[in-house]
Amino acid sequence: MNEHVVNWAITAKTLAELWTPHPGQSKIIKALFIDWIKDLFIEAGRNAGKTELLSYCFWRYAQSFPGTENYYFAPEQKQAKEILWSSNRIQNFGPREWLLGGTQGINHSEMRLKFRNGSFIKIDGSDNIDSYRGVKPSGLVAYDEFKDFRPEFHETFDPNRAAFNIPLIIIGTPPQEDGHFQAVADSFKNDPKKFYYHAPSSENPYLSREWLESKRTELYNKGEGYIWEREYMALRVKGSHNRVFPMLSDKIKIDPSQVKEIIHRDGRKLEYILWTDPGVVTVFGVLFGIFNRFSKELYIVDEIYEKDKSNNAVSIIGKRILEKRDAIRQTEWRQGYDEAETWFQREMLDQFEESFEPSHKHLNDKEDGISLIKDLMLKHKLFISTQCAQLFWELDNYYLDKHGKLQKKNDHLIDCLRYMLGALHYSLTEERFDPIKEYGPRKLKQGGSVWDLNQL
Repeated sequence: MNEHVVNWAITAKTLAELWTPHPGQSKIIKALFIDWIKDLFIEAGRNAGKTELLSYCFWRYAQSFPGTENYYFAPEQKQAKEILWSSNRIQNFGPREWLLGGTQGINHSEMRLKFRNGSFIKIDGSDNIDSYRGVKPSGLVAYDEFKDFRPEFHETFDPNRAAFNIPLIIIGTPPQEDGHFQAVADSFKNDPKKFYYHAPSSENPYLSREWLESKRTELYNKGEGYIWEREYMALRVKGSHNRVFPMLSDKIKIDPSQVKEIIHRDGRKLEYILWTDPGVVTVFGVLFGIFNRFSKELYIVDEIYEKDKSNNAVSIIGKRILEKRDAIRQTEWRQGYDEAETWFQREMLDQFEESFEPSHKHLNDKEDGISLIKDLMLKHKLFISTQCAQLFWELDNYYLDKHGKLQKKNDHLIDCLRYMLGALHYSLTEERFDPIKEYGPRKLKQGGSVWDLNQL
């Protein structure tokens, strides 16, 4: 029998006597050591057993393949030390006799384990990216807590694997924002030659079911179900202390057919308003809204989000605005623009004889405007047509910066919504609909019947 096969079998048998993987961990171990898959991505919940899994994989790989250089990376070196080294989890995982004797086998300053067969396991952080630009390891590589990695680390380090065609394990809990984690995870998920695995916390049979259920109930009761879903179910969901509109959900969406029903049903209760955020070299944004001044419901029924600057000339975009406006309803509209872009107002008047009012930013503080949008959502007064995909995306992906401040990016349509609310002098106080005041003291003939407006 081949000497290497014997060595691999003895290694696997010895480690199996020290640690038993649960079924989910066994699938990953099989993919790496039996199926010889070189690219593995595990999207895992908290306490899914990833630390023990990685410790096992590194010890088994280093002992099975003499002379290999094996690297574990956490987002930062300090974090790597806390996860694996300070607790002695990696040092004590396998048989001590596999390591060099004395202090040679465990180098605390370098966080390096040296094996008698010439292999080593090195613990480090992705913050040391410059140290690894030319390193071409010959063994297993793993990224832990990948969502917190510097995005450029994988781009810089990954080509180094080609020299020895070595395996890579990427593991971590999904992040709260879209970014490099999702992009890399999806590239693995959609490639049949690569291995992708979803591992919620509940997959670990050693975790208390009672504790998990208690944590789930606690988080949902606090309105933080998104934390349970992301951190423990390992699902990609929005929601965090940095998210500006955590209350946003699909319940806010309405179908275009519902808009027609609203126009037909509420008639003269409605006001029509559109607002523009003109851009020449950036995005040109426009929102079209219908406002019920009695119920205080605001319906955003259409949008324009033009990124191609060749289409942002007023002769083109102005015509497009007016066509969309009239397609919704040919009636009197309030029309506005970001007051900083006076060129747009002048050109619309010159080319189309259409007047637009300025936004009066000094009267509409941005934080107050954002707070008002939140109130509308919480009071179920804001509805967005499914035709307004870009507005929904902006609201869904609007986050505070690291200093807790509102960011000035991806907010063109959010600004239009703020200006629109400011122009309407919006308040949540509902008004009573008075048909006599609206229609006058007369009778209205409708559908063959005569209605007495005093009885409406």
